Amino acid sequence: MRIASILLIIVILLNSITFYVYLKFKNMESIESKYSIYDVYMKTRFYDKLIIFMSKHPDVKNVELNGLIFKRNGNEIIVEEE
Repeated sequence: MRIASILLIIVILLNSITFYVYLKFKNMESIESKYSIYDVYMKTRFYDKLIIFMSKHPDVKNVELNGLIFKRNGNEIIVEEE
């Protein structure tokens, strides 16, 4: 079990590093934007974690965050803009 968790950490780290290098090679930061690529990546990961949290806790019905509304519709979670 310890080896599996160490391998999982290594895979996550390699995935993050390759994603960062990929973005650098593609010169995505040269695009004019009010957010950096890193901020967008971290927000996307946070929203993903929020959806997973809402999936595991059916008592959470609505979450309003950064101009987005995460609503529960039965077993589905719908994201709308304010």
